Amino acid sequence: MDLLLVISNADATHLAAPLGEACVRADIDWGCFFTGDGVLTLKDEGFADLVAASCDEAVVCAEAWKDRMEGEECPVDLGSQFHHSGLVAKADRVISL
Repeated sequence: MDLLLVISNADATHLAAPLGEACVRADIDWGCFFTGDGVLTLKDEGFADLVAASCDEAVVCAEAWKDRMEGEECPVDLGSQFHHSGLVAKADRVISL
């Protein structure tokens, strides 16, 4: 994976969405890991659709999802901080938002 976005801030959508769109245009393999308040960015349907359709891998910390979005359907894979570590290890570059 060329780029991993680690999203832990609820306000990160305004940065993450344009970065994701740029990755798609430039044919860059990208992924996302959502944790903490970053899971709230997936409330934005446009961003959630972009992530689901074009990320190589997209994982949400299951505990963060349960704490903040319980009862909502998660649009990407549920995982753990173990998955976060694996994604970081595979990524050439990591941007934390």
